[in-house]
Amino acid sequence: MGLPTSKKWLVDGFCRYTARMIRRQFTCFAVESMFPISTLVPDDHALVVYANHIGWWDPIVAMQLNRTYFSNRIFYAPIDAKALEAYGVFRQLGFYGISLDRIRGAADFLKTSREILSRRESALWITPEGRFTDCRDHSQPLMPGLAHLASTSQRVTFIPLAIEYPFWEESKPMIATRFGAPLCFGEGESKKECEQVLFRSMRETQADLARSVISRDFDSSAVYLVPPKSERQTLYDTMRAWKSWIQGKPFDPTHRSLRSKRDDENRPQS
Repeated sequence: MGLPTSKKWLVDGFCRYTARMIRRQFTCFAVESMFPISTLVPDDHALVVYANHIGWWDPIVAMQLNRTYFSNRIFYAPIDAKALEAYGVFRQLGFYGISLDRIRGAADFLKTSREILSRRESALWITPEGRFTDCRDHSQPLMPGLAHLASTSQRVTFIPLAIEYPFWEESKPMIATRFGAPLCFGEGESKKECEQVLFRSMRETQADLARSVISRDFDSSAVYLVPPKSERQTLYDTMRAWKSWIQGKPFDPTHRSLRSKRDDENRPQS
């Protein structure tokens, strides 16, 4: 199949376009990591980021994260061959088609992915669940191709990524992501051992992100690629803004601000 085409200028342009889409469709884009992301990958290693596959936005999220944190690396990602036929422009953005319903598809994936990872400037983004899966369903096994790559590749860093699109107080969802600890595999590790480590690491990263989402509070390491922003949704919000203006106070349209005020009022007086 050869090395896929990934034109950096076109990838950057696509990312600028989709950044505006994200701003319109989501309230914010948050990234958590237990380590400084810039230090996760040695310079002489290729990179594989493998993530849970929750929805349509996953490839766009991957491209935005690659542009932000790994801009010196060339973006690549496998995609269903039928989808690639429908969206031919993706062929210039680092995507390469895989026929999941054919035995030959697995061999093509391994051949192309190994060619990509032979170049240390590469970043390969994979969703190894193979189909859309709910972010709370951790029972879906990972497709074997990822473990094959881990057990046969040298100088490659693997990083798990958890993705969610939760609703909080606002009318639009947010993008919540978390990078897990980086993994490197040696020559003596079997495919089975790699598979277990990769699976456990991704599910633990998902569980860590879920705790932040459920508590509705990200830890101090969180970075907002798109900062939280609320819009006035109702006439009541407009009236609240007028009241704040008359009183000479700043107006915060977030529903979180209403909850914080209510919590302060209900807090027992000492």
